[in-house]
Amino acid sequence: MAIYIVESPIPVMGVQMAKLIPKQRDFIEDMFQKGFLLMYAVTENLDKWWCSVEAENEEQVWDFLSQMPIIEFLTPTVHSLMFYNSADQMIPPISLN
Repeated sequence: MAIYIVESPIPVMGVQMAKLIPKQRDFIEDMFQKGFLLMYAVTENLDKWWCSVEAENEEQVWDFLSQMPIIEFLTPTVHSLMFYNSADQMIPPISLN
């Protein structure tokens, strides 16, 4: 599997987009639970977002993006990564045994 970073500017939020935010949050949570989404970030002033996605290919990333409730308001750019490191990858999982 490859990892991709997706970025997009966010337009000024109107009523239509604001109504979709709860569905967007549910969708993102579901993608985290499925292990497809690795990171999701939005700037404080709500003008840009990023996510990292683990996928077989770029076509699968675009399929993921097409399912996002707010996609009609975004203009995403997809970047294939050579490598991806994060602090949470360095911490071993906790065993409850």
